[in-house]
Amino acid sequence: GIGGIYRHSTNFRHLTGDAVAIALKHGIETEHVNYVQIHPTTLYSKEPEDRSFLISESVRGEGALLYNKNHERFVNELLPRDLLTIEIRKQMEKDGTDYVWEDMIDRKELEEHFPNIVEHCKEMGYDVYTECIPVVPAQHYFMGGIKVDLSSKTSMDQLYAIGETACNGVHGKNRLASNSLLESLVFAKRAAKEMTEQFDRTKIEEISYREDDYTDKKKLAAEYKALLKAEIARENEEAQKHSA
Repeated sequence: GIGGIYRHSTNFRHLTGDAVAIALKHGIETEHVNYVQIHPTTLYSKEPEDRSFLISESVRGEGALLYNKNHERFVNELLPRDLLTIEIRKQMEKDGTDYVWEDMIDRKELEEHFPNIVEHCKEMGYDVYTECIPVVPAQHYFMGGIKVDLSSKTSMDQLYAIGETACNGVHGKNRLASNSLLESLVFAKRAAKEMTEQFDRTKIEEISYREDDYTDKKKLAAEYKALLKAEIARENEEAQKHSA
């Protein structure tokens, strides 16, 4: 995952896309690095190190409403994720705020269907039965990454990539879930099978590198973050040109 490079993300903060950045740095082929999914409603936190807590679409599906700073409804809450995110960001910019308000559904629905959300909000100081909660769009899934074939092999000889760092083309641009299951149960098995078959032909080479290039972790993290953001921006620009 790459959530750690975003201010708001449902990912753990240490997931900063290092493998994809290393691929970019060393000329290993990548694909659709700009396929980054944003979830429109996560609980807002002032602390940048906090992992964003997901306020499920199901809550809006059951009737939760979104309000601006004056507690006025401003959008159709059932829009697709990407379109709703755009509208929320527009409203935040218009209001000059870092979040919008979400008004939860009735008590019975919350208790029966969303006890974890109720409990987390309570831990963060919000009583969802009596008040709105602040929500903000946050990075959620990453569908792009290091380009691999159906055995998870990259463009570099003897290098395989599996998991959210890999892009095998299965999930498209805006998946809902199941990347972890497919990677674990299908592509990891395919990769292991091919690596086993190729094992006797594995080349072993002496690798030389400068240790100084890897001792400054903050500098390295900043370099990787810059590489990723630049590639995402470049691919977004290309996509806009083609759609114009």
